[in-house]
Parts: sequence; structure tokens; C-alpha cells
Amino acid sequence: MSKRALSACISPGQPPAPPLPALAKAAPFTSADANFVQQLNEMDLTHIALANLAKTHSARNDIALLSPTIVKDLTANHDTLTKLATDHTLTLPTKPSAQNQKIIDRLQHLYGAAFDRGYSRYFMSSTTKMKSAITAEITTSKNTDLVKLATDTNTKITTYQSQIK
Repeated sequence: MSKRALSACISPGQPPAPPLPALAKAAPFTSADANFVQQLNEMDLTHIALANLAKTHSARNDIALLSPTIVKDLTANHDTLTKLATDHTLTLPTKPSAQNQKIIDRLQHLYGAAFDRGYSRYFMSSTTKMKSAITAEITTSKNTDLVKLATDTNTKITTYQSQIK
């Protein structure tokens, strides 16, 4: 390639290109966002523990087969949530609340049909309550990362609910 062809690309006297704009920062958490993050964290931790129990305690094959997916999905969900919370200087508990730990402990002693009834009832009840919080978060939050996580979570728990009924 000739020297002349290369020099055609560079025009002397041209001003340098302007700097790229800074990456947009996510909107800060509002108190409603922080409250939602706490609720979602609690749901993730509790349902991960219960799904781990379902692998060995359930008599229903569909629940036993779905539980590894729930564990994998909600663990990934929890990891994303933890990163978002950390980015906004919010520290999340790493264990379920005492109230939810009692539910986990109670279900831990049940097997077969008794486990399935307790697990299904709790799952449907807790996820239905969580869906109203998710819907509120999706419609009111200005934090796009949190809205995306809420939307993804809503899709996942809707799928789980249809399979666990």
C-alpha cells in the first residue's frame, strides 16, 4: 500500500474526535426498590432451600424433576440480585428469616404426599404474594436492571406455578 493512500485517511488540522459519553449509571435505589430487593432475596433463599428438599422429599415426580431447575434459576437470580444490591451499597442477608426457616424446618421432616401438599401450598401462596410485589416494582422502579430482574423472575415463577399446581 502506498504512503499516499494512508495519508488520505488522516487530514491535518482536523480536530480530535470528542470523547465518548460516560456510561449511564443505573438509577439509584429508592426505598421501595430496597424493600423489593429484600423481599426478593428472602423469596430466593427460602425457595432454593425448599427446592433442595423437594429433590429427595417429594413423592411427585414433576416436583422432584423441577426442583433442580428452581435451584439453578433462583441461585442465578440471587447472584444477580446480590450484585445489584452491592452496587447500591445494600447488604443482603445470606440466610432465610427466622419465620421462613421455621417453614423450611417443618417441611424438612415431611416426606411423600405430606411434603408435596405442604410444599405446593407454601410455594403457590408465597409466589402469588411475591408476584404482586414484582408487578409493583416493574411499574414503578426507575432502575432498569432491577426492572429486568423483576420481569425475569416473574416469568420464572409463573412457569413454576403452572408446573407445581
